[in-house]
Amino acid sequence: MPITTPHPHLFSSVDLEVAKAKLGHAGRKSSYAALNLVAYIDMMTMLVIFLLMSFSATGEILFVQKNIVLPDAQNWTDLERAPVIGVSKDVVTLDGSQVATADELMKDSSTGDFKIAELHDKLVTLKNNYKLLHPSEDFNGIAIVQSDKNVEYKMLKKITYTAAVAGYQNVNFAVTPKTKGGGGPAAQ
Repeated sequence: MPITTPHPHLFSSVDLEVAKAKLGHAGRKSSYAALNLVAYIDMMTMLVIFLLMSFSATGEILFVQKNIVLPDAQNWTDLERAPVIGVSKDVVTLDGSQVATADELMKDSSTGDFKIAELHDKLVTLKNNYKLLHPSEDFNGIAIVQSDKNVEYKMLKKITYTAAVAGYQNVNFAVTPKTKGGGGPAAQ
């Protein structure tokens, strides 16, 4: 059917029975309606492509931040899902949100308290949420520290102390696995 300019009696050229009944006030009840599925199929295709691109088949639970270079290690085990504390030369993050700066951590505190207040509060909140969601399970107290290999020990000491005070007794350090016999320096 060729395309024509609209005219006052447009409903007579429409193939949909439902539209004819509504516009013509015929009063007949018909359930026939044609649907254009092309837009729906296009949307579903884009959704499937997005989900496939964002899916990790290897099961990785740790994404290394851009400003962190992990140390190499010959002896390592796979990590479990846990809160990730990222430590770079400039900033400390918990699951991607900033909790402290390196300048704050490098200051000598006169009180001798190594606890980082904001990190402690957020870790305690995560622990309490876990206990609420899993009342029949014991809290395992695992935290992952993703630290740059050039970060000073003083910063790491404050972070591990804060995690321990918050109830995270099992602190794991994220490393880059190095195969044995790779010719690199060996851990002693």
